[in-house]
Amino acid sequence: MKWKHKLNIAVAISTLLIVLLIFRDSPYLWLWIAFVFSNFLLVLVFGIVFLRFQYFYPTIFRNTGKEVILTFDDGPDPVLSIKVLDILKKYDIKAIFFIIGQKALENPAIFQRIIAEGHAVGNHTQNHSIFFAALHSKKVAEEIDLFDASISPLLGEKITIFRPPIGYTNPKIARALKKRNMKIIAWSVRSYDSFKSKQGLLDRLVKYTRPSSIVLLHDNLVQTAEILEEYIKRATANGIIFAKQDHLKKFIHEINK
Repeated sequence: MKWKHKLNIAVAISTLLIVLLIFRDSPYLWLWIAFVFSNFLLVLVFGIVFLRFQYFYPTIFRNTGKEVILTFDDGPDPVLSIKVLDILKKYDIKAIFFIIGQKALENPAIFQRIIAEGHAVGNHTQNHSIFFAALHSKKVAEEIDLFDASISPLLGEKITIFRPPIGYTNPKIARALKKRNMKIIAWSVRSYDSFKSKQGLLDRLVKYTRPSSIVLLHDNLVQTAEILEEYIKRATANGIIFAKQDHLKKFIHEINK
């Protein structure tokens, strides 16, 4: 959270002052300064890259109940999202779709199906720029607001949950979310479905899914759509309970209190 960033800055400044005081006449002073600066940068980068560290903003990464919540990023896809929805419907599982606003406008029938079948929708920005974390503050806010203007009227309610593109955060994103009273939903199980083979993806998901997990997947990837049903079968055989509509509504209600 924000205090962690302030603490990191304070520790770096304090340590630097101590180093300058003790080693001001040392030929290795620059090495000590570099050491202090590199430690500061290491913590900063860790905070930017890993949402669970909650370095800039509070983050939810587990369900309060025992049910596992599946989340899908980067859709809707005109082909693969349909396959994912068919499987979820077959097993009566409800998920959170962190959709890209522009893709929802381009695929309105699939977006409407997501809603009609009882899934939740989260803000994944309007255009999903891979440089979202590097954008100017005004552009960051614009990406969030454009999504809201495009999608919320179709739902009849304001979307309060957000997942940043690539999963990176920084002070600009934190300020924009705080101003809009939005919540970041992260994950406790990252599938790495963008990089894994089908078998590797399936094995990883089955191995790491635990009660209360929030699982990160992508409904625009072939391998995810192809292993999803087998993953559900194997996880269920291991005693995993996937969220249904009541569970999902309870989860959203609790984080919005």
